Amino acid sequence: MKLMADAVALKYIPVTAGMVPCTLDIKLDDKTYRMAFKYNEEGAFFSVDLSVPVPNNVLLCYGEIIRYGKPLFEQFADERYPLPLIIPAAAEGDRIETIDYDNFGRTVKLWLIERSE
Repeated sequence: MKLMADAVALKYIPVTAGMVPCTLDIKLDDKTYRMAFKYNEEGAFFSVDLSVPVPNNVLLCYGEIIRYGKPLFEQFADERYPLPLIIPAAAEGDRIETIDYDNFGRTVKLWLIERSE
C-alpha cells in the first residue's frame, strides 16, 4: 500500500493501469481515504472501492466503475465522502469514449476538482 501525501496539491490521483490492482491511501483535504483499484477483464473496465482507514477501515463504496467524464461517488452526498470531485478525464480534451489499459493514468487521469458551494 502506498501513501499519497497530498493528492490535492497534484490536482489528480497518480494511479496508472500498470499499477492495478493496487490500494492507495490518499490524503484529500483534511481526510485520508483508502482507494482500492481493480480491473474487470470480463467487462473490460476499471473500478474502485473507497474506505476511510482510520479508525476501523469503514467501507463507503464498493466497485464504483470508473467511467470517462463521470464524477466518482457522485450519488453520495454526505460528509464521509471526498470533498473534491474526482473526475476521470483527459487534460488535452481528447475524444475518449472508454477508459482502457492504454489511456488510464496516461491520457486519462483522475482529476480533483473543487466543489462549488
